[in-house]
Amino acid sequence: MDKLVAFFKNVWFRRALSLICWGYTAFIAWIAWLTFAYYFTFENPTPAFVLYLFINVAAMGFMILSRKQVLTQINSYVLPLLVFCITFFGLGNWYLIVPPVVVMLVVFFANTSNETLKTVLGTMALLLFVIGIVGLIGFEMFMGKISFVGPVLSTRDTAYESVSESGEYRLVRYLNSSSERSTMTYFVEYTGDDVELPMGTAKKVFGCISVHTASYTNLSQNFVQWKTVTVNGKKEEILLVDGKYERVNPYTVEAVQSSAASGSSGSSSSGKSSSSK
Repeated sequence: MDKLVAFFKNVWFRRALSLICWGYTAFIAWIAWLTFAYYFTFENPTPAFVLYLFINVAAMGFMILSRKQVLTQINSYVLPLLVFCITFFGLGNWYLIVPPVVVMLVVFFANTSNETLKTVLGTMALLLFVIGIVGLIGFEMFMGKISFVGPVLSTRDTAYESVSESGEYRLVRYLNSSSERSTMTYFVEYTGDDVELPMGTAKKVFGCISVHTASYTNLSQNFVQWKTVTVNGKKEEILLVDGKYERVNPYTVEAVQSSAASGSSGSSSSGKSSSSK
């Protein structure tokens, strides 16, 4: 038993833990990015949350053990900014927010750095959370829901999703109801940027493109569908709007425009080289 206690008290062991804890910080930064740009779906959310909780509890234990190490002290001052991003962009997803918030608070007060520095940085972090979160809630109370990625994720129709024949693109819709009318807006998402998670998927919505908005009276109504056509012997996936209007996949248009722009740039460079000779 004494050898085990001595091992845990060994300074090199705690320095190693302090270094490992930066892996948790990188993990939290990744979660912050996913919270900002992705929409989470889980087949079985309970085991996923247990795994997430375990990672946070383990990281908190490691940081408490290495709280006297400089790397952990610096880490405790970086975490509030990352946790704020998760809280700000994922407000309402408490299962995602609460564990890192608890870790942040415990580690911040447990680290043994200069008390004056802790007071100053703690005050700044507190102001960041209060002003940011309260400001966001106040803004949404008066101006309505806002989104930093285009659609408001809370209005996503979770019962509707249409994947193209190739599987590269996903058609989703968002529902907006008001006293005047109810509308559904269709967006196209690129599935190649999705991130597979344990027991779930993070579907990228950042950069998705709106293709159609229509009023509806019943959720069974579907105004946009995928259609595969053959153009010059090549299969193309387009959108059929209202059952009669054909619209090109916006992602395909962007790819063609990018290729054309790079091609014209290359031709221009070749022309300049020839003229210089």
